[in-house]
Amino acid sequence: MKESINVLWFKRDLRLSDHQPLSNVLKESEKTLALYIFEPIIENNYDFDIKHWQFVYQSLIEIKKSISVHLFYGNAQDVFNDIQRVYSIKSVFSHEESGVDITFKRDLNLKMYFSNQNIKWREYQSNGVIRGLRNRKSWETRWHSFMQTPIDLIKINEEKFIEKFSSKLLLTSELEERVSAALPIEAGESKADERLNEFLNDKVDEYFKNISYPEASRYHCSLLSAHISWGNISIRQIYQSCLAKRVEIKNKRSLDQYMARIKWHCHFIQKFEMECDMEFENLNPAFNSIRQKKNKKLIQAWKSGQTGYPLIDAAMRCVEETGYLNFRMRACVVSFFTHLLWQPWQEGARHLARCFLDYEPGIHFPQFQMQAGTTGINTVRIYNPVKQSLEKDKKAFFIKRWVPELRNLPESFIHCPWEMTEMEQTMYNFEYGVDYPMRVIDHEKAAKFAKDKIWSIKNAPATKNLSRSILNKHTNPRNRYSRR
Repeated sequence: MKESINVLWFKRDLRLSDHQPLSNVLKESEKTLALYIFEPIIENNYDFDIKHWQFVYQSLIEIKKSISVHLFYGNAQDVFNDIQRVYSIKSVFSHEESGVDITFKRDLNLKMYFSNQNIKWREYQSNGVIRGLRNRKSWETRWHSFMQTPIDLIKINEEKFIEKFSSKLLLTSELEERVSAALPIEAGESKADERLNEFLNDKVDEYFKNISYPEASRYHCSLLSAHISWGNISIRQIYQSCLAKRVEIKNKRSLDQYMARIKWHCHFIQKFEMECDMEFENLNPAFNSIRQKKNKKLIQAWKSGQTGYPLIDAAMRCVEETGYLNFRMRACVVSFFTHLLWQPWQEGARHLARCFLDYEPGIHFPQFQMQAGTTGINTVRIYNPVKQSLEKDKKAFFIKRWVPELRNLPESFIHCPWEMTEMEQTMYNFEYGVDYPMRVIDHEKAAKFAKDKIWSIKNAPATKNLSRSILNKHTNPRNRYSRR
């Protein structure tokens, strides 16, 4: 007779603290097989990049120092079938996941499979996201209650975990070599704790003042986004650490702004949890008639940081190499792509999903649509790339770092190289259109076109009716007129 066991399935919760599935599986009498599955369906999806798995792998290596975790490569159902070959699975413990279409369908199929195999799947709430909500009337109260619930201290018992398991589906040495490469941001629970402590002790006072500046933000933000996305640390851990710090901190406004953004993190994922079609479709269908044609040259110029707009190009090159951008730069590059280049937001969203090391579907798609102006409920922001450049990178430190071909130009020209005369180009040994690409569009004309199009739809009676029902579903009546 097969031994009865439980399975602990790690997903986007790669930590050992504030982990309810882990806490509860340790209370069971059966032994536990802990696992992570590197899935081909994810690897082959449009939003995958190997750096995502590199972050995951490095996080798991730290976990493996405390408990035995088995790393599989294969389809989830095949992995559970293989375990059933040796053991009788009683229950599977995991967090709920607000994922993309492929993982949603996988979970639906697994529910059927587990039911047929008489396996109980115990899923637990992830952060402040509540499954099954029809509207937001109670969400805020429940979010605060969840965040303020004391965190269980989990005492790890290594003997509860199965150490050895043979399978053809275990991670191969070839794939392990690919995912073990170093990253610009070190992964793991201990690194997340270090970043949070450093932020709260040394950086938070200057956080809000510097959050919008692409260069300064890299030093004054928490840089926890990737750790949050892959679950090295929970939102509740951050929230409670911030509350404790608030008692002693002088600049409470800066800390409060950070805490507000922690809440927005859950707010957007909750929106996606309730409206998962946002991965593909406009939240407000009134905007379905616009941006239907792709311009491959414009898209490629944007992706490669060759648009002729220094701040945009710097941001796109930066995110390609580091996997990170501050929020203002993310908004700027999305606004540039959707409004000024007038390209379908889906194409841009897919590219940046691969670029962002902190890619979180529940934030990515609602944010993209918000910036693209297709929700009908948010203020339309068409960012002027020159104005943003002059305001947010006045000394051009960020531009010079990522667009080295402009380093020798004075500040008066580096933001707008197209304004240089032939004499000035000769003076600085710079040839516009050769050393740096010409502008792919005229941003002022493009902005006027986009503004006229977007607002003509946004102000239409039919759009407003649709927007009202969206507001009813996705906002708390008390906060209905908040800009977010």
